[in-house]
Amino acid sequence: MTSDLDTGGESSIELRRRRTFRVRIWIGIGCLVLANLALALWGRDSGPFRWVLAVLPLLPIVWIVIVMVLRARQMDEYQVKLFFPGLAVGFTLSMVTAITLGTLSSAGIAVPTSGWLVALVGLVSWEFTNLLVRAPSA
Repeated sequence: MTSDLDTGGESSIELRRRRTFRVRIWIGIGCLVLANLALALWGRDSGPFRWVLAVLPLLPIVWIVIVMVLRARQMDEYQVKLFFPGLAVGFTLSMVTAITLGTLSSAGIAVPTSGWLVALVGLVSWEFTNLLVRAPSA
């Protein structure tokens, strides 16, 4: 430490930002789970609300993207430097997984719930990369 004022820990502002981010993300995840549950329960019906239920899960996804962008804009340069490699690796592996599943589908090999597999690969690789580079938790 260079000074008695330098505590080395997170400031109260940074703690509040991280807490706000986590609450917003969990709200988005909760809404996504509820929207997917509604889609699973009532999305098979052939009524006029079928399309509404099909599009409904996209709204929490848009919310989560907005929350992620806002959080990235609040980070300082060092946090951003640690945060973005995980995003880059997660995005890249998600795209490779999507292309692989698309190729398998073209060959007639159907993989059930392949969209969730793409999301899972992206999230796990993002978090694993964050652990490797010691990125901030949120």
